[in-house]
Amino acid sequence: MSMGMGKNSRAVDKFSRFMTDHRLIILVAMVVILGVFAYGATRIRGEVILQDMLPYNHPYLKLMARFSEVFGSGGSGVAIAVKAKNGDIFNEKTLDKIQKITNEIEMWDEVYRILTVSIASRSVKKVNAKQRGEVKIEPLMWPEIPRNKDEIEELKKSIFSSPAYNGTLVSQDGTAALILTEFKENISYKRSFELLKGIVSKYQDSDVSIHLVGYPVLMGWIYSYKTQIMLVFALSVALMIGLLYMIFLNVAGMFTPLSFGLFVAALGLGFIGFTGVNFSPLLYVLAFLVGARIVSHSVQITHRYFEEFLAHGGDRTEACYQTMRKMIVPNVAAVATEVAGFLTLFLAKIALMQQVAIIMSFWMACIALAGIATPILCSYMPMIGNASKEWSSNQSKVDWLARLCTGSARFCTGSGRYVVIAGCLIIVIFGLFEAGRLKIGDPTPGSPLLFPNHPYNQDQQLINTTFTASSENLMLFFEGTEGSVYDPEVLMTFEGFERHMKSKVPDIYKSSSSIISTVKMVNVTLHDGDTLWYQLPRNSELLYGLMGYVKANTDIGTLSRFLDRTLERAQTTLFFSDHTSENLLRIRDASYDYFKTRPMKIDKGEFKLAGGRVGMEIAVNEEMKRSHALIDGVVLLAIFILCTLTYRSIVAGLMLTIPLILANLVAFTYMSMMNIGLSINTLPIAAVSVGVGVDFAIFLYSRCRDEFSEENGWYNTIVTSVRTCGKAIVYTGLTTILPIIMWYFISDMKFQAQMGIFLSLIMGVNVILALTLHPLLIYVIKPRFISKGARLYDQPGRASEEAVKPGLEGA
Repeated sequence: MSMGMGKNSRAVDKFSRFMTDHRLIILVAMVVILGVFAYGATRIRGEVILQDMLPYNHPYLKLMARFSEVFGSGGSGVAIAVKAKNGDIFNEKTLDKIQKITNEIEMWDEVYRILTVSIASRSVKKVNAKQRGEVKIEPLMWPEIPRNKDEIEELKKSIFSSPAYNGTLVSQDGTAALILTEFKENISYKRSFELLKGIVSKYQDSDVSIHLVGYPVLMGWIYSYKTQIMLVFALSVALMIGLLYMIFLNVAGMFTPLSFGLFVAALGLGFIGFTGVNFSPLLYVLAFLVGARIVSHSVQITHRYFEEFLAHGGDRTEACYQTMRKMIVPNVAAVATEVAGFLTLFLAKIALMQQVAIIMSFWMACIALAGIATPILCSYMPMIGNASKEWSSNQSKVDWLARLCTGSARFCTGSGRYVVIAGCLIIVIFGLFEAGRLKIGDPTPGSPLLFPNHPYNQDQQLINTTFTASSENLMLFFEGTEGSVYDPEVLMTFEGFERHMKSKVPDIYKSSSSIISTVKMVNVTLHDGDTLWYQLPRNSELLYGLMGYVKANTDIGTLSRFLDRTLERAQTTLFFSDHTSENLLRIRDASYDYFKTRPMKIDKGEFKLAGGRVGMEIAVNEEMKRSHALIDGVVLLAIFILCTLTYRSIVAGLMLTIPLILANLVAFTYMSMMNIGLSINTLPIAAVSVGVGVDFAIFLYSRCRDEFSEENGWYNTIVTSVRTCGKAIVYTGLTTILPIIMWYFISDMKFQAQMGIFLSLIMGVNVILALTLHPLLIYVIKPRFISKGARLYDQPGRASEEAVKPGLEGA
């Protein structure tokens, strides 16, 4: 035994004795702390702002931050479709609704007024030829709607003869109209959704249906599931309580993990409240995962307490001390590895991820108190009736689970070792193949957070098939010297870019919107309405003249959508059908391909990519791609280092880390096969799950160290440890897996349902590895950190020798 390990063991013994002797004071302190943090939990805010979800250091986001002051970011845009249920929209009643909706939205302080666009907007123009050759630019349908048949026919003619409006603001069959707006970046999604749902409830009736899409709408739908998410979690907790009673067959065993879980839950929620971090409903999955881990760690320790309680003749104080001294180190080591998973999220340069890293790391770190608090709670829990005898009788029986654990240990260390090795090789080969196919971002149109038949995804499909505009937009900016936006080269480049994108991605390109459409309409009117002239003049002098005419005859509100007041900045917006990961890459590559043959910098300024929702999603996906490999690598490295330090052995670090890779290959295979992409919502769960389950192996290795003796030998040590600790591992796994997997069957939110399977799969694989691969590794390697570490504990202190040996002999 090394001097360092001996000193550490004596320090743990002294600490455990001190905590046991003062456990009443500690219990009182826990109650006081519970009250303080419970107050903090009442201050939790459940809102997330768009900026918090974006990579703040990405060039696209820096660009959008500067230009959003002029044109909006495009990332918080919303499309509202007003669809006639019978006939078309060209009747006074429907047109009046479109105007009222537009006017109401324009009055909201939460939106950019100049970016609110519909056929009823003042900024939407028509170009008419008047007497004596006069060309008039005037609103399409403002301030009044058409009141008679002739005026309605004139409106239809103006819309359907203009490529700028036909198919974009009004569907080509005339049955629907589109209203576009954009919320300010500091507005909560909850508030945005409340305003938009108010529009639906106020104006939707038997004549028209109203459909909403856009990121604020999506997040609003997620927030609307907040109550249901909590109900699903409540049912999961109820199932967990039932499982705890079935495992321990007594009230003490059921309430101890729950009491500790309540205590740590209060610490975590209180910390969130005190720090002021917004707690999004999408983070509830992580919160429940932490809660489940709290209970699972406490279950392991509670199980050990009952063994010690029986081994020491029902002496609560001694059972508390022995449990504490033997479980503190493995519990802290296991918790440290899981904390590492959360801490590494700080590597992602996204404010929300960094906030998650801080609050969840603190929350998870609190589970380290389980090694102290759980034995203390157990020592004060009443043993009602014959609870201790029932536990003893149950542990002495060779039930199906004992046979399963024992048979697993014997099989894996015997003739079945080759089956285990072959199975692991298959997982590695197939897992690496599927992991390579894992998508970054959203792999399917619509939102992967919701089921395909959800109203949001149905509305997204309707708008995509009805209009040539959408909420999926890409913005190309120009910035130069004062007055430079009237340089013909600017508009020619914008038009060339639009044509290039239409030719490169014709299947997803829908339309574009810029000052160019107004210039083209003036050109058509000057040529007697001949639509062949719906183009920009190739002569720069003619183009400059048209631009001057548009400037002189168009109000500043209309121009502000496309140009700034000093004429230094301009933008064109391109609309696409979706933002799936593959299509985002196509859009990005096609965009830069255009500028390969022409400079982004010209004499009077520079063209800059990329703004809008598409630019935002590209930036997030690029950050996810950068962070994913880095975070996973750092998590595994941290786990290796922590396990190495815990057991003073590099071999221990390798034995505990490598099997985690297998479990995560299985999880990534599931994500790939189920078309789940790595996004800002799934990356935190994927990163944290890397370290989930290592505690099973740590508790098994620590149990082997407790059980090992030269007389016992490696084989008997492994079989005994797997039989005793293995049952606790299965119990712990069940208390986490069954409540979480239930989400798949009862949740209406696809994200929660899929994450239920994802987390259950990782936990389940780690349970299986703890009962198969880890016993095999111990048997083959015969690590010295177990055989030498066994001497740190006094032989009479081994609980299993007294409490469990009869069952083993019966096996």
